[in-house]
Amino acid sequence: MHHRPLDQLGKALWKTLGMHATVYGPVARTPQVAPTEQRIPGAPRIWGAAHDDNAALLGGVAGHAGVFSTPGDLAVYAHRLLAAHGDGDERGLGAWLHASLVPQAPIEPGLDRGLSWILAASGRVAYHHGFTGTSLYLAPETGRYIVICTNAVYGGNARTKIAPLRALALKTISAT
Repeated sequence: MHHRPLDQLGKALWKTLGMHATVYGPVARTPQVAPTEQRIPGAPRIWGAAHDDNAALLGGVAGHAGVFSTPGDLAVYAHRLLAAHGDGDERGLGAWLHASLVPQAPIEPGLDRGLSWILAASGRVAYHHGFTGTSLYLAPETGRYIVICTNAVYGGNARTKIAPLRALALKTISAT
């Protein structure tokens, strides 16, 4: 077995999938990178670095945070996952998605936690929310997906303000 750091494994996967703009941070401050919140008045905003204290302590490379991407790359990821799932890919992405859609723990009636995903609509929809507002919704049976990229923490903790958008995305993708 080859032991490689997570950022190298991610880079290899993203390259294979054609996700050329996806990387682990830190990333340079450019117009293509949105700053997030200003935690201390007068201090600079977090910009191009993991917006998670645990990931920051790990150098910005963690399994749960620290990845920077674009809507286009997330669409590529969703499309490739759904295609692999639909093709019955039993060794790669399709197998991983199939296994990750198995309920592992109930959250509340109608919602379960899978591996990496929250499962809704009787398991027909899987979604994941990022801290700063990014969301990815997958409907493997229909091959549909929704990508939402927001900067919900720019003006402070506004994640509750995007709750209606996330609810609409779930309702939309759950519709048959």
